[in-house]
Amino acid sequence: MRITRCVTILVLCVVISNFASAFQSKEFYLRGKDFLDEGRYRNAIEAFNKAITTTKTHTNAELISEIHFNIGTAYFHLDDFDNAIIEYNKAIDIKSDSFIYYNALGIVFSELKQYKKALDAYNNAIRYSTKTAELYFNIGLAHYNQGNFSSAINTFKQAISVDKKYTDAYIGLGDIYLKQGQLSISEQNYKSVIQIKPDSLGALIGLGKVYLKQGETVKARPFLEKVIKIQKDHTEAHFQIAQLYIKNGEIHKAEKTMEYFKVLRDTDPLLLRAEKWIKRHPDDSKGYNNLGILYLTRRCYDKAILNYKKAITLSPNSASVHYNMGHTYHKQGKRGLAIDAYLLAIANDSELAIAHNNLAVCYSELNEHLNKALSHALIATKNMPTNPNYWDTLASIYTQLGSKKEAQQARAKQTSLLMQSQK
Repeated sequence: MRITRCVTILVLCVVISNFASAFQSKEFYLRGKDFLDEGRYRNAIEAFNKAITTTKTHTNAELISEIHFNIGTAYFHLDDFDNAIIEYNKAIDIKSDSFIYYNALGIVFSELKQYKKALDAYNNAIRYSTKTAELYFNIGLAHYNQGNFSSAINTFKQAISVDKKYTDAYIGLGDIYLKQGQLSISEQNYKSVIQIKPDSLGALIGLGKVYLKQGETVKARPFLEKVIKIQKDHTEAHFQIAQLYIKNGEIHKAEKTMEYFKVLRDTDPLLLRAEKWIKRHPDDSKGYNNLGILYLTRRCYDKAILNYKKAITLSPNSASVHYNMGHTYHKQGKRGLAIDAYLLAIANDSELAIAHNNLAVCYSELNEHLNKALSHALIATKNMPTNPNYWDTLASIYTQLGSKKEAQQARAKQTSLLMQSQK
């Protein structure tokens, strides 16, 4: 009788332990999914790994494979492609009939420009799903990137035969035919996209390029302008608009557009690196601040503000971020908001000369609170007496106040500094 009771208690303990383990595993799994959705990839990997350690492999093999897939996806977003491949292969080892897993593996190999391995993975995916347009498109893209246009055309067409509304495949065809100079066929494919997805940037810019090659600048202009309306800092669109101006003999406009295009072209790789930094360090305010600075440089003021706000959420006492916010508002002509941000900057760093100077400029431009403007201009020149711009601000404010002698002295100091800098 005693032996029976002990066995019963032992079994009960095992059941309770399994139940607790399963509950804990689900909690870690759901937490990992939330982190993945939020873009907190390192946190997601940590949570998913804990889910694996608390899951009974022999009873939950399919769940384990899905968790490995999710870990691979997190690594992929972190550009850690080697670990992404390891995790995707672990998922495939457990569940070898998932086209989703093979497709993900193919995408990683494509990112690494290992196109033969990518094609092997995509072809394995098609064995388990012959009616998924994305698989044919990805195969076409691998061929396209290798310069094998005939194979790319065939598989893009297969993608469309599976899904008549698969716009990426039409764009792929449009791009190939454009490269080959078959402009009318290229135009037809881009137009097919516009009928399905009127705001497709790829199709809009494709049509703009087709019409420019045909010398039809009037037809090209609205498509290129629509791209810029949707995405102000679209690098390729600004280049094409510059070409349009050149063709029309609008040289001054072409020069101004090319000037902005060069800013975009030069900051494109920096923008990519800044975005990758945030993926790896989602809780570091410096990443959002740097991204804000880049968007400011690219004249995307709303995007800059959005990133500064994220930086401030993470680091509310950062004088530099508040200053950058103020500078961006100032660029937009929103002087009231700029003043508020500059005041927060000097509240966190009372000696930040540039914030004092810009506060003075804002008050001066509004032609109100000129005594405050003077006070901040004096602090700026005191904290950084070698900056001629600050003396220029001070001279202008003295002039507004009717203090001619002080204005002349400040202007003389500015002139002296400028002459020294030219030596």
